[in-house]
Amino acid sequence: MNTTPHPQDEAAPLIDRAIRLAVVGAGPVGLSLAIQAARALPRAQISVFDARAIDADISADPRTLALSLGSVQLLQRLGAWQDGMGQPITEVHVSQQAPSFGGLLGRWMGEPQVRIRAAEMDVPMLGAVLSYGAVTAALQQVWMEACKAGPQRLITRFSTPVRSLKPVEPADGASSPGGVEVDADIAETFDLAVIAEGGVFAEQERKPVTRDYGQVAWVGRVTLDGARGGVAYERFTRHGPAALLPLGPDQAALVWCVDAGDDPVAELTDVQRCCVLNTIFPPEAGRITSVSPLKRFQLGLNAERTLTGGVERDGHREPGRVVRIGNAAQTLHPVAGQGLNLGLRDAHVLVRELVRSNDVDQALRRLDRKRAPDRWSTIAATDFLARSFTWEWPGASGARGLGLAALQTLSPLKSALTRQMMFGRR
Repeated sequence: MNTTPHPQDEAAPLIDRAIRLAVVGAGPVGLSLAIQAARALPRAQISVFDARAIDADISADPRTLALSLGSVQLLQRLGAWQDGMGQPITEVHVSQQAPSFGGLLGRWMGEPQVRIRAAEMDVPMLGAVLSYGAVTAALQQVWMEACKAGPQRLITRFSTPVRSLKPVEPADGASSPGGVEVDADIAETFDLAVIAEGGVFAEQERKPVTRDYGQVAWVGRVTLDGARGGVAYERFTRHGPAALLPLGPDQAALVWCVDAGDDPVAELTDVQRCCVLNTIFPPEAGRITSVSPLKRFQLGLNAERTLTGGVERDGHREPGRVVRIGNAAQTLHPVAGQGLNLGLRDAHVLVRELVRSNDVDQALRRLDRKRAPDRWSTIAATDFLARSFTWEWPGASGARGLGLAALQTLSPLKSALTRQMMFGRR
C-alpha cells in the first residue's frame, strides 16, 4: 500500500516555496530521498553530491542487498523496480547449529528452528535479494530523468566530494539555525543538508553509540546443488551467524561472520571453505559446491543518538540543519539485514515531515520523534542477536534454542516480528 503523502493531500507548506536541500551521497538511501523530495516538494531546489563520476558503471557493484517487502514497494512507487529485478524471498529459515539441547529434551524437540513463510503473512514475498549496483543504477536513472525534466531546480553534482559543512549564522533576532554551508569546491548555502553516505564500520569515526563486536564478515557467492528456490537461511553458530540469501536456482549470497581474533576462515582454501560451510548450514539448504573469492569486513555497531545532530566543527557539534540517515546515522551488524531498509525508512519519513510541517526546524523535531521507536527497536534487536548467539556461559545454547522454539510456536509473536522486519515499527 502506498503511504507516501502527496503534496496535494496536505496544506501547502511554507518551506515548499523556498527550501534548498543538499543530499550528500548518491547511494540507494540518498537517491531515494532526492527522488521523493523532488516529487513531494515541487518548488524545492535539490542538489545531490557524490565523489564518484557520473559515468562510473555502478551497476557492476556486486555487493548483495536484502530488501524488505516495504523497501521493494517503495522502489516500485519510485519507478526503480522492474519485474524480475531481484530474487524474491518467499521463506526465511532461522536455526541454531547443534548442540542446542541435550539428552532426552534434545531428542524430543530436535533442532530448534523458526520458519517464516510469505504465504502465512498473505504477501507475495517477504523481500528480495539483488545487487547494490542494480538498486543504485535503477534509482540513479530515475533521478537523472527527473533532472532532465526540471534542470533549474534538480541538480546533480557528481565527481564533487563534499569537503565540509558549516553552520550559517541565523539572521538577527532569529531563534533557529540559519542553514548550512556546503563546501564542495564552491561554497553554497542550503536550508538543509542530509548526509546519506556513511561508509563501512572500519572506516567510520566513532559515534555516541558504538560497539566493536570483535567479528568479521566474509562476503561472497556460493554455488549450490539441490537448493530450494526463494529460501533465505540464517544459521547461528558458536563463532557467529552465517546466512545464505537466494540469488537464483543454484546461486546464493554468503555472509559468514566469525571471531576476528581467531578467524577460522582466513587460511582456508576454497575447497576447505566449501567443506566447512556444508557442516554449518542444514542439509535442506543444498550442498555448496563452490565458493567465490570472499571479501572481509569488520563488524560493529555505530549509531547517532538522533538523526538530527548538527554540524561537526573543531571536534564538536554545533547546532545546524544537518540530518544523518542510512549508514551515516546507524551502521548495524548484518545479522538481520536491516541496515539499508532502516535508511530507506529514514528518508521516507524525512520527506513526509517536510511536507507536513510548517518549517524546516519543526519538521526535524518531528522526524526525531517519529523515527526513534523504529530506529532503536531495530538497533537493539540487531545488537542483541549479534551478541547473544556468541555467549558461551553454561546453558546459553539451550536457552537460545528454547527461544527459537518458542518463537516458532507462538504464532502472534512470530507474525508481529515478521511484519516489523518487512515494514519497520509503525
